[in-house]
Amino acid sequence: MAAGWSVSAGSGEAWAGVALAACAAAAALAALALLCAGWLKAVRLARALPGPPTVPLLGNALTITNHEELMHLGRTAYELFGGVFRAWVTIFPMFVVLEPEAIQKILSSQKHTEKISLYRLLHNFLGQGLITSSGEEWHTHRKLIQPSFHINILEGFVTTFYDCANIFVNRLQPTGPKGVNITSYINNCVLNILNESVLGIPVDEKETKAVSETPFRKGKVVVPHRLVRPWLLLNWVYKLTEDARKEMQHKNDIIEFAKKALEERRKLRKEANVSPTANPEKKCLLDFLIGINENNEDFTDEDIVNEVCTFMLAGQDSVGAALAFAVIMLAKHQEEQERVVEELESIFNGSDRIPTRQDLAAMRYLEQCLKETLRLYPSVPIMARRLGHDVTIGKHTLPKGAEILISPFAVHRLKHIYANPETFDPSRFCQENVEGRNPYAYIPFSAGPRNCIGYKFSMMEMKTVLSVLLRKYKLEPVPGKDVVDLKYRLTLRSKGGVWVKLSPREPLQ
Repeated sequence: MAAGWSVSAGSGEAWAGVALAACAAAAALAALALLCAGWLKAVRLARALPGPPTVPLLGNALTITNHEELMHLGRTAYELFGGVFRAWVTIFPMFVVLEPEAIQKILSSQKHTEKISLYRLLHNFLGQGLITSSGEEWHTHRKLIQPSFHINILEGFVTTFYDCANIFVNRLQPTGPKGVNITSYINNCVLNILNESVLGIPVDEKETKAVSETPFRKGKVVVPHRLVRPWLLLNWVYKLTEDARKEMQHKNDIIEFAKKALEERRKLRKEANVSPTANPEKKCLLDFLIGINENNEDFTDEDIVNEVCTFMLAGQDSVGAALAFAVIMLAKHQEEQERVVEELESIFNGSDRIPTRQDLAAMRYLEQCLKETLRLYPSVPIMARRLGHDVTIGKHTLPKGAEILISPFAVHRLKHIYANPETFDPSRFCQENVEGRNPYAYIPFSAGPRNCIGYKFSMMEMKTVLSVLLRKYKLEPVPGKDVVDLKYRLTLRSKGGVWVKLSPREPLQ
């Protein structure tokens, strides 16, 4: 009986294994069928929509490597194709949405917070934190980190903004008619700010070591390279390449750098007996993340490192580009610059003191100039989402799972919202002109649940830096180098940098 029972039990286990395997196979096939069904729906819709010309196999992938074509498309797409049109990345359709009301349906909903698959190719440029994460991980981390960006805490970073701005301005010299390419000075200033405010690495006048040794300035964007070589979208193929090896080395470098900063910060906190709530004005973002870790076991050291890397990687290019564009806009528009300077004089009365939180709030016209700069030159010109359910836009229904592209660069140039859209006009952002405008017509920091968590930090940072610069120097354009020639990286940049003439600012009478 025992032997018979043994055989019977073995047979039962075998059949159970077969049944489980069959169920797993059936589930996999069902999932594949759903994927195929969603893809077919998207393909059918894409074939019915207008869009830019394609090439076989690559679709519109080549456009991503053509800066001039991207700029032209951003300026003309709405007139050519309307508020929603299609684009192809190899055999995968994507849908570009430009009308603010339609964008609001997508960005304002918690059901469409998932990032598209291509974001997985951006970890070395954007990190593996809030920008690229999705689902429950993103939701949990956003909820935990959001309090660290309260205005009362951000106020404690203004001293860092001011100190780094002074280092930046003190390195500049009055120029002759040839001017100076101010881009690298600005980028170093932004990196100094991030080193101190995010990682707690103090910066002084001799800070060159911190700038030269950081791995956060050495990343390479590989997305365009891989998109025009579709076989490299297969990770197992890409991993065989030299580019993949370099990318992995860079990833390891930034992770190790962040881990070392975390270890050193913990050591300093222990030595100083710093509590999670003590002296917020002397803390860096890393302190707040360590505090989250101490009170939430699910927020691990790996999470801290990922979020720190994201803030360091995303914060430098976006703010550096915005400041550079603001400098050239103010140089080219002397009346606007002088109005900003008059505003600063009314606040500081000739003093070079550090701005207070109230001072920054009073820089209303400078803020209008910054907003208009970001309208013309949004640091992130394209963002993307995956739909969590069907969305109807006009007579078209975008299916669940569809990958959506939203271009702030194009949205900010809609002529029925912004008259003469290529003209620099800060009055677009005075209170009376903003009222009644759809808030999703202006999205340099995205909008809705996944808006940029650091946008207040960035605005305070840019106001502080520009207020220090404009109190010391008058900005003028350099003839022959005053045309902004745009290029995409993932952020918008100016080819050849930004050139300006600097002359000492004379006191206002």
